[in-house]
Amino acid sequence: MGNKESSIISKSGPSSEPKSSNNNLENLLRNAIRIAYRIPIADLYVYRDEIIPLIDKIIGKRESMITIKIDRNKIFEEATGRFVGKVKQLAKISSPVHEKPVITFNDTDILDVDGSGFRREYYSVYFRKCIANLFEGQGRQMLPKKDCTKKDELKALGIAIVECVLNGDCGFPYLHRGIYKAIIGCDSDEIDQHCNLNDIPDGEVRMVVQQLNDANTDEEITEIRASDIASFINYVGWPVGKSVTMTNRHVLLQYILRWFIIDHRQNEIDQLRQGLSYMGFLDAIKSNDWFEPLFVYSEQYSITARYMKDKLNPVLEKLEAKTEKEINCVKFAKACIDSLDDTQARLLFAFITNLNDPPLEEESMEVIFNTHNPDRLLPESYTCLNRLLLPLGNKDINHFRESFFKAIMEQ
Repeated sequence: MGNKESSIISKSGPSSEPKSSNNNLENLLRNAIRIAYRIPIADLYVYRDEIIPLIDKIIGKRESMITIKIDRNKIFEEATGRFVGKVKQLAKISSPVHEKPVITFNDTDILDVDGSGFRREYYSVYFRKCIANLFEGQGRQMLPKKDCTKKDELKALGIAIVECVLNGDCGFPYLHRGIYKAIIGCDSDEIDQHCNLNDIPDGEVRMVVQQLNDANTDEEITEIRASDIASFINYVGWPVGKSVTMTNRHVLLQYILRWFIIDHRQNEIDQLRQGLSYMGFLDAIKSNDWFEPLFVYSEQYSITARYMKDKLNPVLEKLEAKTEKEINCVKFAKACIDSLDDTQARLLFAFITNLNDPPLEEESMEVIFNTHNPDRLLPESYTCLNRLLLPLGNKDINHFRESFFKAIMEQ
């Protein structure tokens, strides 16, 4: 349980530096720059310092610890039942209490205690299933599917996101920025800035938009609009009887983008918004930009090489190496960690924690030797405990490096 040998993600981003007593002035300067130029700070430590007090304010004294025992093979079903139940409670309770679940799984040892790893697994499995069932789109630009058969699932997801964030976990950084802006009530002009052709899931619609954009005459535009494949133009909000010409086609294109990315999904956006209103959370995210990276992926709030070096090097230095193999293993591991770039650092973080994104609460990591299998060449991890197991079977730094990066790149 929670053990793995390999994961594949490929991203890059700016480096971060840890908070310390010596960089308070630097942090103040960074904050001044952010306020002056309205740009986010590429520093996970500063981000946590800013957002944790906001979360504490939302919770106030309305918090309760609960214990949940779950069948690991039915996380999605059991989580869905729990959060849909909360949707039904919203109509009856004016001031809900925030729940901080302590998770146990049916297949874990009685001595295994949830130090937040089990809880994060619970949320992440639920979120991944929700993305597969309720969303469409590419990468981190997800759009809620238009589906009238879904009743409370998106409301339930909204409540789950609130609970996850308030518990210091990872949020839901998968939403299309236009969807997020619509949820928090931004005006049409701001939403439209984030609607692009490639964000439309329907390939035929994208093709028509491209044809309209490439047309050279009014006659070409009229011909395109008259085709069967372009019949959708009749319901995107374009005024009935109004001609489309070279002069105003850009307005029609904006109508199309807005319809297929936002307006077509308005009911689903409303459901998400209702779920996110849980605990007054929606009001908080409307009034503070610090919450946006919890919904819209930002490389500026992600794991960096510097972050992983700061996390793992002190642990390696304290690791008690008794044999020549163990002494060399520490040297090899430190060399690999010191050589990490940002992409490799994110892969290593995912390998150790099974998380693609950093949690709001700072996590601790463990490093031990794999003494149970001393001939093993590849590193392993026990993700529930954020534990990295170093292999002792590599004869030199070159073999260790090859095994180390093979494991994190192919996980």
